[in-house]
This record gives sequence, structure tokens and C-alpha cells, in this order.
Amino acid sequence: MNKILAIVTLLITLSSCEKALNIELPSIESKLVINSYMITDEYWDAQSQFLLVSNSIEGMGTLDDFIYTDSIPVISYADAVINEINNENNTIINQYPLEFTNKCYCYTNPSFTPEENKTYQLNVEVSNYPTITSIETMPSKPTYSITDFEIKAEIDESSEEALCDFNIVLKDTPNQKNYYQLKIMMVNTFSSKEKSCIYEVHDPAFLIPINRYNSSNTYYKGRNGYFSDELFEGEEKSLFIEVKKPEGIYDHFYIEVTSYSENLYQFNLTRREQNRDSNNFIFNSEAIFIDSNIDGGYGVFGGRARSRRAYIPTFYPTSGLIEY
Repeated sequence: MNKILAIVTLLITLSSCEKALNIELPSIESKLVINSYMITDEYWDAQSQFLLVSNSIEGMGTLDDFIYTDSIPVISYADAVINEINNENNTIINQYPLEFTNKCYCYTNPSFTPEENKTYQLNVEVSNYPTITSIETMPSKPTYSITDFEIKAEIDESSEEALCDFNIVLKDTPNQKNYYQLKIMMVNTFSSKEKSCIYEVHDPAFLIPINRYNSSNTYYKGRNGYFSDELFEGEEKSLFIEVKKPEGIYDHFYIEVTSYSENLYQFNLTRREQNRDSNNFIFNSEAIFIDSNIDGGYGVFGGRARSRRAYIPTFYPTSGLIEY
């Protein structure tokens, strides 16, 4: 009992010795936050391609510091334009103004279709904020074929089992860094339902930092694996894929290979690392800085290009996997 009283007395003594300190935190200028994605040879549909504009707030700020449009933290009155740039003389070839729409609370231009290997410059102006600019060159659609395709399950049955095996034979573009992602998506057309498949691939190209929580020392198992050409730059690469069917009834599925610009890949990599550490309540990890190509602000102006092959049971026996 005497020990308990002594501890309580010590705690009261220490608390009475506390002195309030006034610490002045530096004020950080609010800047524009940009999230804009482009897809090679696809028009801006305000779903997979769009521009979101918002503002940053200080670390000790509140939700009231955001600018809102209809209770959504986005800015609706920005002047935004995408310019197509001639790389040889840095002149503007075409201009594509972007208009805000409440359908997605984003900026869009349905007549704008980004083209592979072309360079685009984003300019966004909002009063009382620094003007932002960003440059992006669109990647080419990945060139590949599917070989040794073997279907193992009926896709119109609800059971969860092995779906198929196949090889992706990818022809990598030489003399540049290339980043890819692989998805296999099941589709039920009548219910407008899509669900990604879990797949497994035993190849060191998938054993990279962005996949590290879905990889062992020898293979990757997941739904949305990335891989780079670091080990096969400029060469033809064959990847053997084993796919598991998710539970449910579907009428077809497609294989999607996407190539990413380096800007978008690095942004996704650092953002994924930040998300993984955000719930670390004991703070035993290093701070993660989100990679950004926005000059004068934050976020990303990124490009990707995708190519799909579909398995449709009624077409497959005669036509094989078809472009999708």
C-alpha cells in the first residue's frame, strides 16, 4: 500500500511541474492538388479519364479549410487546358480546354483523345493560388500475344476454382523504362458486374517494391500485379500465368495488360506505400513522400495505355481470344 501511495505522490509531483509551451507552427501556403489520368487512344469519358482540382490544407488544418462544390471538396471554377506540345521546338500544336461537370465533379473534354508517344502539357489556374503546370508523354499500347491458353472451368457456374493458364509473350519497347500491370476481369454483361481474378506468376519481374505485400521470395499472387522491364529491357518476355476464378456466374472474361508512364507508376508506388503506413499507430516507419510531376502544386498528371484480349465462349472455338 505504501508503494502505491508513493507512486501516486510522484505522479502528482511531476504533473505539477509541467509548464505549458507555446510552439508556433509554420504556416504552409495552400496549393492546388491535381489528379488527372489519360489513356492512350481513348476519349475522355469523365470516368476513367478526368481532371480533379482541389486545394491542400495544413497538417493541423480542419475540413473547413477545403474549398467545396456541393459538399464535395473540389474546385469548380478553375481555368484548365491541355496543350499538345511539339517536342522539337516546344510549341503548342493543339489546345483542349476542359470544362467542369457536376456529373463527376471533375473537368473533362469528350473531344480530346490522347495519342501514344505524344506529349501533353496541363495548365490550371485558380485565383489566389499558384498556377500549376505539368508535362506527360503518353505510353504506347503494350504489344503482346497470348499462347498456350487452356481453359479449366465453366465460367457460367458459380463455383470458385482454377480458371485458366496461359503465357503472355510481351515485346518490350527498347531504350526506355517501361512499367506494366496485369489484370484478369470476369464480366457478367446482364448485371453489369465485373470482378477481378486472383492469379499467380513465378517470375522475378513481378518481385518489385510495389508488389511486395503480395509476393513471396519466388512468386507473386494477387489481382493487380505490376511488373517492369528492368530484367528484360528491349527484349521479348514470356510470362506464365495461372488464374483462379472468383465465385459467381459470368458470360466472359478479359485479359488486360496496361503500360504506365514513369510519372504515373512512381506516383502509384509512393501512394501505395503511404497507404500501407497510414494506420501505423506506433510510428515505427519512415515518412513517405508522394512522387508528383505537378509544378507548383501536388498530385499527378499521368498516362497509361491498355490492351485487352477477351475469352467469349461462343466465339473462342473458332476465333480464339478476341480484341476487346
